[in-house]
Amino acid sequence: MSLLGSRRSFLPARAGVLTLVTALVATGTAVLTAAPASAQTITETAASSWAYVDSAAPKASFVNQAGDAPVGAHTYAGGKNHVFKSYVTFDISALKGNPLERAYVSTGETAVTDCSHPRSTEVWLTEPAKKPTWNTQPAELVKATGPYIDSSCPSRQITWTVTAAVKAAVEAGRTTATFVLRLPDDQLNDPSFGREYSPKAVLGLTFDKVPAKPSALSVNYQACTAKPLVVSRQAHLSASVPDGDDTLYQGEFAFWPDGAPDQRKTVGAMGASGADQIWTDVDTLITEGVTYVWQVRGKDYEGNFGPWSGTCKFTTDFTPPAAAPVITSPDYTYDYPGTGGTGVPGTFVFDAKGDKDVVGFRWDGGYVAADRKGGKATVRYAPKSSGPVSIGAVSVDAAGNQSPSADYRFWVASNEPGVTCAPFDDFVGVARTCTFTPVGSTPVTAYVYHLGQQSEETVAAGPDGTATVQVYPTDPQLTYLQLSVRARLASGYLTSESSETVISEPGEPEVESLTANPTQGLPAQFRAHAVLPGSVSFTYHWNDGEMLTVPLEADGTATVTVTPTTSFSGSLYGYTTTASGQNSGWGGVNVSVASNKPHVTSAEYPEGGGATGAVGVPGTFVFSSPVPGAVSYTYDFDDGPSGTVAAGPDGTASVVFAPTVPYINGVWVTTKFADGSVSELGGYTFYVSYSAPRFECDATGWSVSPGQHIQCTLTPVQANLASYGYALGSGPETTVAPGPDGTATIGFDVPADQPSGSYLQLRLWSTNTAGTRTEETGTSFYVYVNTGSSARGTSLAI
Repeated sequence: MSLLGSRRSFLPARAGVLTLVTALVATGTAVLTAAPASAQTITETAASSWAYVDSAAPKASFVNQAGDAPVGAHTYAGGKNHVFKSYVTFDISALKGNPLERAYVSTGETAVTDCSHPRSTEVWLTEPAKKPTWNTQPAELVKATGPYIDSSCPSRQITWTVTAAVKAAVEAGRTTATFVLRLPDDQLNDPSFGREYSPKAVLGLTFDKVPAKPSALSVNYQACTAKPLVVSRQAHLSASVPDGDDTLYQGEFAFWPDGAPDQRKTVGAMGASGADQIWTDVDTLITEGVTYVWQVRGKDYEGNFGPWSGTCKFTTDFTPPAAAPVITSPDYTYDYPGTGGTGVPGTFVFDAKGDKDVVGFRWDGGYVAADRKGGKATVRYAPKSSGPVSIGAVSVDAAGNQSPSADYRFWVASNEPGVTCAPFDDFVGVARTCTFTPVGSTPVTAYVYHLGQQSEETVAAGPDGTATVQVYPTDPQLTYLQLSVRARLASGYLTSESSETVISEPGEPEVESLTANPTQGLPAQFRAHAVLPGSVSFTYHWNDGEMLTVPLEADGTATVTVTPTTSFSGSLYGYTTTASGQNSGWGGVNVSVASNKPHVTSAEYPEGGGATGAVGVPGTFVFSSPVPGAVSYTYDFDDGPSGTVAAGPDGTASVVFAPTVPYINGVWVTTKFADGSVSELGGYTFYVSYSAPRFECDATGWSVSPGQHIQCTLTPVQANLASYGYALGSGPETTVAPGPDGTATIGFDVPADQPSGSYLQLRLWSTNTAGTRTEETGTSFYVYVNTGSSARGTSLAI
């Protein structure tokens, strides 16, 4: 039960873990931002215990009670006044050795006596207190920042920043932090400020886990041992440095000559995102003949160092063995025509001739250790090619330094098997009979072979060492194939490969178009002629569409029909297949496909020019389709009407259109067919003559003055002229009848109030006897107030 009884209260909507946030205050508003998770650890810890103290019971301790945490003064039955403070304790042991970035305490209000009072509850870090009483209150040490403003009351979440307080607790060596929730002294005893909080408070921590102690120390990728590793001029040091919250690793290596720690040097380390390894190279900092001691520590993204590792040692040796090794072989010599053969192993001996620095040999087959320092090593090597061959080797000391190289040359007898195939050239799918024969003196037990990219197969050799197989070229895309063969010797080794070229004709079908001019939307026929013998079907696609298969006629042909759905170009490609399932190569044909867009014609306005009509002169535009089945045409004139017109029995339709603008005009048309489909968009451009009257005015240079009278002569262009019209700017329109010669003269005065520096626009047009008005023409006069005399002259506009 709430200590505040029936006063305003609620239970928090959430329980347990609160939202992970860092609270900042700007102009009185709490701003919550997430910390960078890639470089820090963010946790929330629930309170491990809570308690409150009561002034009315000064010696009593109230720990982990049921109910909520009271703060401030509360008056109960009988008028007795209680003053409360509440304490919450958190585990902060995770911060040991790990720098804290941010911390906050958050909980929710469960009851408020009077929401008109501002929220002013304080949070303080206190001395540890397991069972506080009113008389034994723990000292209040560091005040938190907050609470942050929240307009709701009671608030589901109130937050205080306690970074400084938690740092103080850590610096004091504590593993727990206790906070008191209390009212300021001037409000502590006033019941109107009383509040209750959820005791399920949380402590949010953002901290940096420093790198752990490094492990897995290595020199030049070799793990450290009790005995110093020996290195040459390269000294690559590395270690594993786990870190709890970083993905970017750095570090620091320290090294010094053994027995001289006063010569300690440190160098930075490199790391990789998402890995625990850090490394450095100290090649330029080491000298020959010195044993070095080194250790390493990690550094995280925030610049915090972890502990130093244990030590590791290495000794430097820059001097390589002086002499090249001597190479001999009892099995292979430089005598022609050679001994052994490919796949026939022989013994080779490397000899350091007593050089005590030499511990092994590096040769073409890898590395082999000497039987003792300065001793020998024996290897078995099977040559991979016949003829003159060589192997090389160098002596290697413990630091990896290499001596000058030695080269041993020898002849290897030719023993690659012979191979012949027939027929040499034929169609894909036709079997080839191939014979393998042994070469050399070593008995052959089998042959391993493969044709092109086919799987490798094995055939046993006969008593005479030969074998015969059949191979089948099956890929029509591969014309030249290599049959590769190796002989398996009685010793179990394989010889090098021999090869024979097999030619495979793809037999692609020949395809021709039977339709002279394929058109979009109309069926087109194509004929395929099989070339691959035994073909029984033709599989094809049109324009990379669905694959279809049809049987071939007795003459090896197939006729197929396609209906192009797009114009411009098309292709029909396919292959034939035999009764055994062998496919030929692909053959086909590319064709041009005419569009199904409608055609447009007009006698009055032919396409491209030569128009007999002008603005306002009607013209008939006829629509027709190259594809049967047109039911209507949808059209759209530039600067004109749009609509749909039904097609007549002959599949054509027409519309009458009187252009309203001169020069280039256009109409865009599509056809709708009986099946509901629509054609591609067709376009038709035509020229419309100018029909506006020509004019000539007497204003010199088109500069005029207010009150000046201007006269203009109009000459007809439009046929069947009925009248002229003119207007000044947006003023009223005036109609003038033409004279017997078709011209007319108009006159007007420049308005007296026309401002200097403005323009006076003159608009002109004409109308014919049918009432069709032309496009407008005209000009603008520049109005200028001239205190001197002004000349009068004539200007002409066409």
